[in-house]
Amino acid sequence: MKDCQDTTRPVRERIIVFGMGEELAKNKELILKHFEIIGCTDSHKRPSDDWERACFITPDTLLEREFDRILICSSRYKDAIRVRLFKTGIKTEKMMFLDELNAREKAADSDLLFQDVVQDMDLYNAKNREKDFEIRENSLHLIENEKNCEAAEVATHYFAQDIWGARKIYENNPRDHYDIGSSLNGFIAHLLVFREVIYIDIRPLKQKIPGLRYLYGNAMDLENIKSGSVESLSSLSVIEHFGLGRYGDPIDPEGYRKGAENMQRILAVGGRLYLGVPVGPEDKCVFNAHRIFKIETVIKLFDKCVLKDIAIVEPEGAWAHSIQEEEYGNVKEFSCGLFEFEKAENVKKRGII
Repeated sequence: MKDCQDTTRPVRERIIVFGMGEELAKNKELILKHFEIIGCTDSHKRPSDDWERACFITPDTLLEREFDRILICSSRYKDAIRVRLFKTGIKTEKMMFLDELNAREKAADSDLLFQDVVQDMDLYNAKNREKDFEIRENSLHLIENEKNCEAAEVATHYFAQDIWGARKIYENNPRDHYDIGSSLNGFIAHLLVFREVIYIDIRPLKQKIPGLRYLYGNAMDLENIKSGSVESLSSLSVIEHFGLGRYGDPIDPEGYRKGAENMQRILAVGGRLYLGVPVGPEDKCVFNAHRIFKIETVIKLFDKCVLKDIAIVEPEGAWAHSIQEEEYGNVKEFSCGLFEFEKAENVKKRGII
């Protein structure tokens, strides 16, 4: 492996790179700056140049090698590689990722950032004439990375989703409103500004929050909620997790179907359901994070309801816009689909009424 070493750079750890695609090519110089590469491997790709041929080892022989860590150099297959390595007998502490490498690179700039803060402190001391607000050694809390940050990070579908849902419920103003598992810090906080909420979650809630009534419940059965008793119900970015075990719920591949069935069971005729889920061009299980649904799949799941409105938040978007049925097939991967359903006695039409 002598050809893989760069003796002009400082050697820190001896690593094997797993993943020989574009991300390795893009980050090769940065990797060599921080590590000694003693080998590279891939589950599918084979060496394409002299450097790769000199370094290549097969994944099945990793345990025969002496190395400090394995750098997983594939964002798309990161977790699949982690599983393969773990099943091979390699401990998670031996695995590292490109974001850790990027963090090391950013740390190289930390002295300059810290120097800037120290200069600010000296300047404050020089200008300050108020004894009550002088800088004391026992009250320092130096923050170095926010001088050039943006006002806020709102380019996520959660931001737009929470506003969409809160606005719907504010306008419809139901007598009672139930929610299953939505974000307390976002959506539920919006609702508590103008109404009380009955909140159902499989996770415990220790805090007592004014205006929030907590009910423990597994949304895959909801046995403690009477059928047809709920006038208004929301569940934003929740049902895609049911049955994957991520939040301590039992493993159940049919969990999302059971959740949809029980949401419709407890909903009263004429009651409204506000649902948010990841959507895309095909149904997909991204274990154990979430599922992604086709829009048509979601509409079929809620077959006891009619669709009143549907909006989309595109990936990294910060606003929701309504779409029509002819646009369903053009939805981008991992958009957020926002559905307003109404429970009806007889459902004949799948489209918006």
